[in-house]
Amino acid sequence: METDFTVQSTKMIQMEKKRLHDQMQKDLQIAERDLKIKKSQKQNETRINRMKRTNQLVESLQNEAGIQMAQRLANNPDEYAELLKNLLVQGLIKLIEPKITLRCRQSDLDALSGIVDDAVAEYKQAMLSQVKALEGKDDIPCTVTVDDSKFLPEFNAEDPTNSCLGGFVMYARKNRIVCSQTLDDRLTLTFQQSIPEMRATLFPSFTKNRAK
Repeated sequence: METDFTVQSTKMIQMEKKRLHDQMQKDLQIAERDLKIKKSQKQNETRINRMKRTNQLVESLQNEAGIQMAQRLANNPDEYAELLKNLLVQGLIKLIEPKITLRCRQSDLDALSGIVDDAVAEYKQAMLSQVKALEGKDDIPCTVTVDDSKFLPEFNAEDPTNSCLGGFVMYARKNRIVCSQTLDDRLTLTFQQSIPEMRATLFPSFTKNRAK
């Protein structure tokens, strides 16, 4: 009897030791998993905060660039008029529509109206001389009207969401076709394309970490 009791006790002790060992291993695995999750969350949080700071800096640079652009164009009306003409020629080539309506800032109404004829003439010359389908023709339809009843917002550095640096928006086919030629969109596109380069210049360590 004593021997059987001893054997049973030994088995129970071994079973309890195994149960405790298995539980300890399970607890260690859970603790290790939780530690990895917390570490990953912390790394993600740090990465997100770093990206937020980077984006905030890029946005501040873009806003400053917008302010400088607005000042430059205001001080150089002839340069701005030439820019409007080039934007219009480019937009006409992009749309190739016979009738176009332009919407601009009220302060740009005279400047934009003043370059329409030259832009249309340049557009026609480019199309007639470079498009094979138009060979033999001496003219193509193109009527451009500047809307003087509805305007884009004026530049407002304090309210970027309700602000326009300049340029215009083009409408065709009863406003079903829209082409933005605003300087805001051009500036945004330029900054988006330059973000990797700016990040590499402003945050070299961030770029190196991402490359690893």
